[in-house]
Formats: sequence, structure tokens, C-alpha cells
Amino acid sequence: MGWLIWALRILPALFLLFCFLTAPNLIHRKLNFRQLTGWDYAHRGLYNNGRGIPENSLPAFSAAVREGYGIELDVRLTADRVPVIHHDDTLERTCGDTRRVDETVLNDIRSLKLFGTQCTVPTFDEVLELVNGQVPLIIELKTDSRKRNLEELVYERLQKYPGVYCMESFDPFAVQWFRRNAPDVIRGQLSFMDTLKGKSFREAVKRILLGCLLVNCFSRPDFIAYGFKTDANIAYRFVSNVFRPLLAAWTVQDAESSRKLREEYDIQIFENFRPGQAYKVRETDRRKEK
Repeated sequence: MGWLIWALRILPALFLLFCFLTAPNLIHRKLNFRQLTGWDYAHRGLYNNGRGIPENSLPAFSAAVREGYGIELDVRLTADRVPVIHHDDTLERTCGDTRRVDETVLNDIRSLKLFGTQCTVPTFDEVLELVNGQVPLIIELKTDSRKRNLEELVYERLQKYPGVYCMESFDPFAVQWFRRNAPDVIRGQLSFMDTLKGKSFREAVKRILLGCLLVNCFSRPDFIAYGFKTDANIAYRFVSNVFRPLLAAWTVQDAESSRKLREEYDIQIFENFRPGQAYKVRETDRRKEK
């Protein structure tokens, strides 16, 4: 019976530790988050890479604004520390250039074309000027290993921005920066449970910590943006059902999935289809909420 007594002692401690590690920000700023709900968010803009509207491009963002969708976009730094909008760490898939974004200066990046079009990689400043508060933004921070103050440079620009926005990142320390330095900004922890097959031990550990939300102790996010197709793991279900955080689903690919997910998720990030217009909050409704 000694093992039973030992288990009764250690299991509650482990449970409390798990709760501490995974808990989101329990003081939900739902009043502020409400400005972000009621919208569907176009993943990397309303793009079609095969039809001349590249992802994360000014035409893709213009299309999202024109059709009344919120926008999700990716921000990373160039070698000369300019925030630009680009998802991948290299320019190979989008521009046919094997260089890394963070090792290439802005002028060189601007000489490249996105997916064979005349579009170039936009700067964060250009996108903020284009959108100008017309639709809400979900800003994903793509940090690199050198930690060159992406968070600070992005926030510096956002302080003058007139529109509604929030930030999110897979990097819990990027989210933590906003927790410590800009607590009024709604922040989200991006996560998903990826396969561990073929991963190194270090990479596998990182993915488990992220997928099981054990990094929330650093970020204490206001919302969790989870890859909805991988959300069946026990840790995620515990956190979502017990702590009941605000939830964002990514990336929704069809109308049927979108319909089912609306009961569980507060907002959705979509691509490859057009969600129903009925879900968007009209300007008159937002005025009433105020």
C-alpha cells in the first residue's frame, strides 16, 4: 500500500503543476475581444496564388477589405530589421530565391516577385496604411533564433494604428513580450499537435510542449489559436473545457467545417472558400454594442 499513499501525495501536486503550466489569462478581456469576434479572417489575405493574387500581398489584403473579411497576416524581419509580410523563413516557395528573409535586406527582397506576378513582398507599414482600420487584423509574429526585437518594432508601429488588432505567435516568448510590455494588446498562443515522426528529440519535446499548451505559463494568452484538425489531445481538451479560454480555429478549408466549428470557436481563420456573409458584424451592430 506504500505505493498508493505515494501516488495520492504526488498526483495532486502534478495536477496543480499541469494547471499552472497550461492556464491562459483567466481575466478574460472579453469586452476588448468582442471587437475581434463576429468576423471571419482571411488567412494571408483573400488570395489565389494560381490566379495572380499572391498570399500575403497588397492585392490579397485589398480583396479581403473589399469583401468585408478580417485579415490574418505574418510578420518577420529582414536583415536590416524592417518588418515585412511573409510566411516562410525563406523566399524559395514564394519568389524562387533560396535566401532567408532574415538574411536578406529589404531592397533585395523588393526586387523579387511573388509567384511570378508583379507583386512584391509588402512591408508592415504598407499593409497598415492600406487597411487603415477598415477590418480587424490578426498579426502573427514570425520570430527567428537571433531575437532581434520584432515584437518591439511591430508594437511601435501599432501604437499609431487606428484599427482593431490582436497578435499571436507560436513563440511563447514573443507572446510573453506583449504580456510584460503591452498588456492591453490582446494576445494569442498559436498551437497544434503535430506528428513526431522523423523529428529529433529536441524538436519532438518542443512540439509536445507547444501542442499540450505547456508553454502557456510563459505567454498567459488571452486566446488560444489551435489547429482544429489536431485538437483531440487530452491536454487541449482539458484546457478548453476547464479554463474555457477564448478560441480561434485555423485553418478552416470548407463551409461544412466552418459551420460545425462555430459552436466551439470564437473566431475562425479560413482559406480556399468564402464563409457566409451573415456571420459578419455590421457597423450598425458594433455601434449598438458601444
